Amino acid sequence: MGKRNAIGFLLPAILFVVGAFLVSMVFSRGTIHMVMNGWNRPFLDPLFRVWSYLGEGWVLMILILFTLFVRIRIALGLFIAYAVSGLSAQLLKQLFFRDLPRPVKYFEMMGIETNLHLVPGVEVHMWKSFPSGHAAAAFGVFFGLSLFLRSRSLQLLLFILALGVAYSRIYMSQHFLVDAAGGGVLGLIGGYTGWIWIGRYKREWLDRPLINSYKS
Repeated sequence: MGKRNAIGFLLPAILFVVGAFLVSMVFSRGTIHMVMNGWNRPFLDPLFRVWSYLGEGWVLMILILFTLFVRIRIALGLFIAYAVSGLSAQLLKQLFFRDLPRPVKYFEMMGIETNLHLVPGVEVHMWKSFPSGHAAAAFGVFFGLSLFLRSRSLQLLLFILALGVAYSRIYMSQHFLVDAAGGGVLGLIGGYTGWIWIGRYKREWLDRPLINSYKS
């Protein structure tokens, strides 16, 4: 594969991650979350509830399976991206941040009375806050896909989709801003890993759709 930098995705992603971490260094996660939680509207509740599904494993696997009919190489690259970003997020949660509270539990433990806006029908989790697994998986797969695309407009669109997933987790009080940014970093690493890994193999069948490859 030729050189790709996916600048349409990578540049705004870096700005998001760096900006989020800088803000998190200046203000407490509780303060940031209270401000961001105030940016809610009734019509946004179902929007971000649905948007969050783009970070679910089963939705991303459907997307990955679909790309098999475009190029096998893309599907394998995205699967590696999903595996690396998703598994690394879960390992961090289980090994190091198992007892780290999510927003609702955090405010409860701190004894801070809040009136958090919660999306109706969404089960709010309490622990394993860092990093956001949804953000990691979404950034991993969408950044990985952007590396296979030449259009910067499409790359930017994929970034917006990934950012929407990360923001939806904050909007629904499932994660803090720093959790979403941490997931974004893991996703960028996973997406690039998948692209580099599959790029090492120069087999012709990898650059065919699944059906054509099977027929040959």
